Amino acid sequence: MKKFALLLLACLSDFALAQALPPLNFDAPAGFSAAGGEEAATFTAPEGDLVIHIYPFRRLGPGNFQARFRETLLREFVPASQREKPPAAPLIQPLGVEGAEAALIGKFADDKRQRSRVAILAAGGVAVVDFIATAEGGAVAERHAAVVQALLDSMSVGQPKARAAPPPVIATPEIAATLAAPAAPAPQAAVPPPPPPPPFGPGMYVGNVRRLIPSFVGGVQSGGMWITGPQYFLFSAEGLAHRTYDPPRVPGGDPGRFDWKRAQQGDAANTGTYELLGSEITMRLGNETISAKIVGQGRFDIFGAQFRRAQAK
Repeated sequence: MKKFALLLLACLSDFALAQALPPLNFDAPAGFSAAGGEEAATFTAPEGDLVIHIYPFRRLGPGNFQARFRETLLREFVPASQREKPPAAPLIQPLGVEGAEAALIGKFADDKRQRSRVAILAAGGVAVVDFIATAEGGAVAERHAAVVQALLDSMSVGQPKARAAPPPVIATPEIAATLAAPAAPAPQAAVPPPPPPPPFGPGMYVGNVRRLIPSFVGGVQSGGMWITGPQYFLFSAEGLAHRTYDPPRVPGGDPGRFDWKRAQQGDAANTGTYELLGSEITMRLGNETISAKIVGQGRFDIFGAQFRRAQAK
């Protein structure tokens, strides 16, 4: 009985430690395709020449964080298939990440390809971000430098970064004089403007949302990663609806030419129907019912997330 009690206490202790790991927040790289898994969130550049693997927090274990990173680049936290050979002379620099106790970035060459690895320390755990060029030379890093920097700037531990409000519009004296000037008289035989389009119609709508990619330790959820990135809704004139985190392939931009049958068979949880009643859109996707409210021309709202009409491709 005593042995069972000690075993139970150890399991509870491991569970408490796992639950204490914080989430990693970041914005999905703009224009990159995304794929999620239990081990990592993976983002691939449109050209396919850069792949980013983001691993959630896991226990660091014994040893000093900075010493271990300088010695091994913490490659033990990367799956064997993604590990590099020990580089000759990696360039290691400190990195600022909001909410982290420490963060380092190491840049090195791996079989003539450029790689960078970020390690973030918080609450006794470490999160790893791997940037892997799939082509030789330094052009890859230059091509995607802005996207990589935006991803690094968006990262935070625990709480997401506060979003800055847009600056107020201030009228210069020239603009103020223009606004104060009397309006020109309207022509006598003005042609009436065409009626405005309906506020909602078939097409593709996109908005930024936050979603959790959980991580598991021994079958127990242990923190995870919060991603802020685009979500797409596609609506057809026949009342069909589809939801995805990657831009849907719509030949000619016509939702009627989208492969609805394939979406229903391969992704039934995110494919279904919609109904428009007044300013309310009711979507039934798999076993889920979603209510959206039309808030303007080509715009609707779902739990505070704003979606706008966009051109499908």
